[in-house]
Amino acid sequence: MQSQLFVGSSPQGIVVRVVGRGTMNESPAFRRLVEANRGCGPIIFDATECEYLDSTFLGCLIGLQKTCEHSSHTHFYVAASRETRMKLFSLSSLNKYFDFLDPPLNRLDEIVEVDIDRLDPVTLGRHIMRCHGALADQGGDEAPAFRAIADRLAHELGDDLPDESNN
Repeated sequence: MQSQLFVGSSPQGIVVRVVGRGTMNESPAFRRLVEANRGCGPIIFDATECEYLDSTFLGCLIGLQKTCEHSSHTHFYVAASRETRMKLFSLSSLNKYFDFLDPPLNRLDEIVEVDIDRLDPVTLGRHIMRCHGALADQGGDEAPAFRAIADRLAHELGDDLPDESNN
């Protein structure tokens, strides 16, 4: 199944929906959508039609959650059924990290599909590095593996890991 990314609005806030799989390929466009709408009220990641989230997408979500926490005008939510929460977030213990909304979301207005552009390898590598750094910072059993990925990419790219505000 080809993944799709949509953005729209509802009475609850700006909604960004992933249909299919959320991976390193979709996460940069997802991040740009959330950042572009920061300060416009609540932002909701609609995971109701999402089948899978890879570690890069999960790290992207953590970075966006942290960014929104520092904004007085933006709150970040995840809309997902209990079943979807368990499927997508429980293995990484992130089912306790995010603020969840139970679907269905109230009517969605002006929902449009967003093109998922491909980044050049260096830019994508930096994005993956930041996302895995955010996952490592969360702690847990997998933190050393995520830190190793982030550190390896930093070494290969000749970068230091940036601070959390750049996730």
